[in-house]
Amino acid sequence: MAITLSKLCENIRENYDMKLIAGKNGLKNTVRWVHIVEDSEVPDFLHGNELIFTTGIGHMGNDWLKDFICSLHEKGAVGLVVNIGPHITAVPPQVIVYCEQNDLPLFTIPWKTRIIDITYDFCRKIIANEKRESTISDAFKSIIRRPDTLGEYISVLKHSGFNEHSNYIVITVEFFKGNLSVTELVVKTMDMSLWKSLRSGKHQSILFVHAGVLTAIRQNCSDSDISGFCSLIRMITGNGEKLHCHIGISDRVAGLTEVSAAWFQSKAARMTAKIYDAECRYYSSIGIMKLLSSVNSKSVLEDFEQEQLGILRQHDEQQNTNYLATLRKYLEENCSVSALAEIWGIHRNTVNHKIKMIKKLLGCELNNKDKANLLVAYHISDMLKHHHSDGGN
Repeated sequence: MAITLSKLCENIRENYDMKLIAGKNGLKNTVRWVHIVEDSEVPDFLHGNELIFTTGIGHMGNDWLKDFICSLHEKGAVGLVVNIGPHITAVPPQVIVYCEQNDLPLFTIPWKTRIIDITYDFCRKIIANEKRESTISDAFKSIIRRPDTLGEYISVLKHSGFNEHSNYIVITVEFFKGNLSVTELVVKTMDMSLWKSLRSGKHQSILFVHAGVLTAIRQNCSDSDISGFCSLIRMITGNGEKLHCHIGISDRVAGLTEVSAAWFQSKAARMTAKIYDAECRYYSSIGIMKLLSSVNSKSVLEDFEQEQLGILRQHDEQQNTNYLATLRKYLEENCSVSALAEIWGIHRNTVNHKIKMIKKLLGCELNNKDKANLLVAYHISDMLKHHHSDGGN
């Protein structure tokens, strides 16, 4: 999505005599674009993460640079390049100190260097980097949809550092404001440095939006890498905008051929997190949902759920009873009448009467097979509610 300042500025000293004089620690920041700015009042068209060039034309002396650099920093600029010449004869010491203290890279170029040459070069690199990112993202999107297309993209992925036989983890995230999915809006407005942090790690990774969710594909990812990624996601949801999210984390899979399967594992885990109002779920921990999420036919799930629970739902609707909820809680409490009576604050006889009526309606004695089928049906019911709430995505 963006190139780092250090990568952008490779070989600049040799090519343009451009020298870094302060703020070395800020070279890891990402650059969105470059601008030439001459006004002492920084214009509002800056969005953040821009590298600024200035010649100082229209100014007297050099003292104005301190306020100028402070304004740039407030606007989120990632660095300043000062053209030393007739308008700016030298960079004041206080400007150098400020940039050093704030990790804001400060460069100088001599008057003989043509700014148009540097900005053209930098813009070309930024565009090329974005094109490369898009190419990799598009490759993975295609592989997720159709694993059999891997052969078409393997050389591109290898060239970008994604080893064919490494292990991979896929993490998907969906952001919500209330019940509304706002993932694409969150990603669109995400700070570039945060995006870079989400992508960072010891090994190669890629981050993009696919099927309405933020997708991270991480190579040879450690448990601490996963924890760090989730911590950064929490920073996004904790910014006071009433955001919340659901995160799904796949198993580690061997090789690029399994990335598609891992994406669907992550989807199942994320769906499970959403169904049960949890922030994060690992695919390895979702139990029966592994099987249910792999059923491609929605009608099969609907038919099974209706066969098991339809009669209780109909009775509840017609007779204003709560047999569906009663049976579920009864099964979840290991069929303990005492436990259910205590939880709901009702008499044991009331519970026994309800269970007797439920057995009669279902035409069964709730043996182990019956209980297993019913619990599966309740999980399917949860899935179907989720399916309807998000349009089946």
